[in-house]
Amino acid sequence: MKDFYKIIIVALLSLPILLYGSKKKELEYEFIQEDTYYSFRGSFMVKAEPDCLINLIYNIKNISKYALGAKSIELVRQGENWYEVTFTYRKLLIFENQSTWRRTLNRDEHKVVFKMISNRNNLNIVPKMLSSTGYYQIRHEKEGCRVEYFQECKLQPGLLKGIYINNAKKEAIKFLRQFKEYIERTCD
Repeated sequence: MKDFYKIIIVALLSLPILLYGSKKKELEYEFIQEDTYYSFRGSFMVKAEPDCLINLIYNIKNISKYALGAKSIELVRQGENWYEVTFTYRKLLIFENQSTWRRTLNRDEHKVVFKMISNRNNLNIVPKMLSSTGYYQIRHEKEGCRVEYFQECKLQPGLLKGIYINNAKKEAIKFLRQFKEYIERTCD
């Protein structure tokens, strides 16, 4: 009988963990975790013009108004319809993370794609983010516009991976809520 329970536990632990979100305050989100990979997809409806939304998302001057946890946001370089930006986050006075991202605008598709170029943190016990990509997408619907945010990340295995991923889920939901509120104040 003990072997049966062990087999069940191993089977359950080897399945991907799929955590569904909610529709509180008209936010829809889904968080998926499988070992050192996780993804977050969130969306919401707003009554706003698509051009206002895409300009708000892409313009670097607006990022600090909805990425509220960032200690600093610095433009590294830019070209036509793309730029690279470095975010610095500090938590609990001892942890600091700095990551650089390339953000690319595709105005015809009402989409901003982002890809992590580099990432470093000051504590080796915190899992390192090996790769991350995602996008913001605006879709015009009958009731207004649906704003979708998607991000996927691959982490280096480590002792604090579970804590890190649980925190990432909470931060992603918080970000989505702040992002929606900022859009409603600015584009509605």
